[in-house]
Amino acid sequence: MYRLRILAVCCLCIGTFSFFSCGRGEQQAPPLFEVKDGLCFHEGKVKLSSLFPEYRLISLETNDSSLIGGRANKVIRCGTDFYIESQGTILCFGEDGRFIRRIDNRGNGPEDYAEIADFDVLLSDTGHKELWIAGVDGIKIYDALSGEYLRKISVGKYVYQFQYVNGHTVLLVTSEDDVFQVCDLNGNVRLKFMERDLANSGHKLHQFFRWKGKIAYQLGDTQTAVVYDSVADSCFWQPILPSWETILTPEISRTYYEKYGYLEQYKHIEEAYILLSTIRTIGDKAVFTCIAPGRDYSLMFYSAGFCRSFAFSDIVNDIFPAEDNLFLATLLACEGDDESILFQIPPENAEGEGSEDNFRLLEVRKIAFPQ
Repeated sequence: MYRLRILAVCCLCIGTFSFFSCGRGEQQAPPLFEVKDGLCFHEGKVKLSSLFPEYRLISLETNDSSLIGGRANKVIRCGTDFYIESQGTILCFGEDGRFIRRIDNRGNGPEDYAEIADFDVLLSDTGHKELWIAGVDGIKIYDALSGEYLRKISVGKYVYQFQYVNGHTVLLVTSEDDVFQVCDLNGNVRLKFMERDLANSGHKLHQFFRWKGKIAYQLGDTQTAVVYDSVADSCFWQPILPSWETILTPEISRTYYEKYGYLEQYKHIEEAYILLSTIRTIGDKAVFTCIAPGRDYSLMFYSAGFCRSFAFSDIVNDIFPAEDNLFLATLLACEGDDESILFQIPPENAEGEGSEDNFRLLEVRKIAFPQ
């Protein structure tokens, strides 16, 4: 069922690769999101429209060419268009949800991609949209309009995730022992950071986020990030939130790994700690999705030093009919522009994986803190 597809997106993805190690006791910097008075838990019911006072619903056109398949579909907004990964292809929809094109360059040739480990759509210096696809030996770049192969950033290793910074820097999460790397657009690596660590091997669809001029890479579902400062061209560890004892840290993950092993650690972690599942910034505010023990989901809002948490079960969806609020957890799979966040809405008539309708998008342009 579509609901199971949402849960597959929400849960931590444990890959067959291992990475991540932060030195013990290295986090001396203040948190990225400084909180003045601790975390406030909202009591009672709250309307979804009061949390998101500016929004719109987008129905994605469904036909034989545009039907979205697979699980955990990554969504990106670039300009006025939406790009969605669907079973090894990229589908493009316009601002009104109209289907525009499908890009499918899978193959074994030098201009093909074997699979899509990660992708992004960027505006070039000339204003053209480029589709960047990461995988086996680096990043291959295509014209996002025609699908024509343009060039390659060859780094000689598997690239799991990447983040474009500017015209001379891209951040990579790779298969090497030093997994976090800073390189130029020719693939020349100038900085390596973060060693492998199987205990913290989480990998999610959107793990980078921008905040106050810096780029952060969240470590799994923990409240720790690798932060890249483009001005200093340097990387460092930084906590995402204040040291609240109930939120997962890399050190806790390592302790559970040593006690229970790779396959069992998260089953026990989820019974005792809050997972910081998703972080999205929208202007000078941020939205988090958290998973507490018992699989209790909540949205946490941050603004001007204050945090407030809203349980999914307390949010009344007055925007569209829905069986539950699990669609809010799909924030994990979606990335809007600098002034928006996105959610996936399951098909209205979905009764199984074979639904003939595409999901819809809920685009939010403003968040609020109702009293």
